[in-house]
Amino acid sequence: MKEKKNKKSKILIIDDEEVIRDGCRQILTRQGYVVDCASNAREGLKLAGKDIYDLILLDVRMPEMSGLDILKKLKAEDFIAAKIIVITGYATIPLAVEAMRCGAVNFLAKPYTAGQLRDAVSEALHGYENTDAQKDIPMLIGVSDYMKELKDSIKRIAQTDSTVLITGLSGTGKELVARTIHQLSRRSDKPFVPVDCSSLAENLMESELFGHVKGAFSGATESREGRFQIADKGTLFLDEISNINLNTQAKLLRVIQEQEVPRVGKSSPEKVDVRLIAATNKDLRAEIAEGKFREDLFYRLSVVLLDIKPLAEHKTDILPIAEHYLEYYRKKHKSHVRCLSEEAKKSLLSYKWPGNVRELKNTIERLCVMVDHDEVNLSDILYYGQGDGAKAPVVDATSGRVTLVDVEKEHIEKALGHFNFQINKTANFLGIDRKTLRIKMRNYGIKAKE
Repeated sequence: MKEKKNKKSKILIIDDEEVIRDGCRQILTRQGYVVDCASNAREGLKLAGKDIYDLILLDVRMPEMSGLDILKKLKAEDFIAAKIIVITGYATIPLAVEAMRCGAVNFLAKPYTAGQLRDAVSEALHGYENTDAQKDIPMLIGVSDYMKELKDSIKRIAQTDSTVLITGLSGTGKELVARTIHQLSRRSDKPFVPVDCSSLAENLMESELFGHVKGAFSGATESREGRFQIADKGTLFLDEISNINLNTQAKLLRVIQEQEVPRVGKSSPEKVDVRLIAATNKDLRAEIAEGKFREDLFYRLSVVLLDIKPLAEHKTDILPIAEHYLEYYRKKHKSHVRCLSEEAKKSLLSYKWPGNVRELKNTIERLCVMVDHDEVNLSDILYYGQGDGAKAPVVDATSGRVTLVDVEKEHIEKALGHFNFQINKTANFLGIDRKTLRIKMRNYGIKAKE
């Protein structure tokens, strides 16, 4: 790499539209930057190749050569040191996302304001470095290639305001990923508002999301802000988005398009500035085919699509995650547990984890509460992910045999004793419902204490 000698940051604009070039140059020159322009791809590639720029603004669609092709050439084998922001129309946003995968740090969607341009340039030159993108993300534990790729994707996504759709099975950590994106974004000092769409009553769904005015419906005794208003300037996370009814989906689509919220009972919409992240454990394309989800909303939500793999597909992360939570819950519960035996580790690695990271986390917490010795042994581990009808098997990876651990009764008795026979707390801790717990107590002859 050539050493940059300029004290002022140098910026190159590569765009075939004269209006865009001149507008950007004027705005950035007033900010004190040194700005050069190229009106076509070949001229831009030649100037960029000199490696004298700190930042390049690159139009995605140009005659002769696309911005994506230029980006790939410039980023091949670290050909230049400059950071690159791609400029795109809405119709080419998927192409811009692909450009970010190829090394761009951000993208600007036309039409953009002078403020958005200044913010994106400032963040690329200063803010992105301040976040130290090369550091690990402490919230996400794992050492596999998959986890490294996921963390890298999150860092890139966090630098934009693009709408994100996170897919994955229950327990894979979709909300944690959403929170991480928010915490690494320019909105990190603003609210992160999570909404479990599956828990919203259908008749109150619009009011919960968009708010209402006093008297808008029976029982609306006072005006109330919705989740969109609460999340203004921050991030709104809509978990299990597939549970929103079709009528509300239509209004949500308009909110995303217009950045305006239709408060129930109010004639004029309210402006909001919200970064939207949605998540689902369902196949939305199948939902679309069945008429349960709007196709146009799906495309609006999936500007950036992030699929979270089940734990069984990145098993090398099981022990790092287990040991992280072992340390955490050991301290939280003042547990006797200090480590996992080799047999216990083999068992954790052999289990299929149908409940994913959530189940692993709950399993480790149970061990820290229930085990009263230093080392967790094979007989201490009891899994609940395989259904309520049978004792959960522990796999002995050494012999390849599956053995039934006859400790469930003792395990339930210990849990009941720990929670003073409070059925709700015990069932929640064990990861089963109250009815299942009572059936097990009856089958094992465990009597509830007054």
